[in-house]
Amino acid sequence: MAAGLVKIACGTESLDIRLEEEKALLGDRRVSFRVRRLNGRLVGIEIEGRIFSLRSARVGDALRIWCQGRVFEAQKASSLAARARETGNLVSPMPGRVRRVEVAAGDRVERGQVVVIVEAMKMEHAIRSPREGIVGSVLFQEGDLVDAGVELVEIE
Repeated sequence: MAAGLVKIACGTESLDIRLEEEKALLGDRRVSFRVRRLNGRLVGIEIEGRIFSLRSARVGDALRIWCQGRVFEAQKASSLAARARETGNLVSPMPGRVRRVEVAAGDRVERGQVVVIVEAMKMEHAIRSPREGIVGSVLFQEGDLVDAGVELVEIE
């Protein structure tokens, strides 16, 4: 994947990674890496001197990566935001648990207003309305588990 913000998920865990040439920023930690390709296909990655073999396949706008018996899904974080802008609906940026729903069907929301709080990896992520409008429906309740990319709230 090219430079920019990438969300990598495996099971219920996910991590935002900022890619900068051959460095990745994981929170406040900067990690060196090199991608290994064979005939244009991603076949491995070298992270701080350790080499990991992997296989990958593109699935829609995501990249599935098989490495050391685990399956990871990498997606440009901007594609989730773009989907929310296109549909007007709010999507979960990562797998997690809905901690709080701040609105109900019929409520008026303003652009930037917190609508849902999703908890992933012991961190709370505020999902904000991309525009003003009326809440059409809330698709999940507090305590529900959600996958990355699923619609949480419809805004009309």
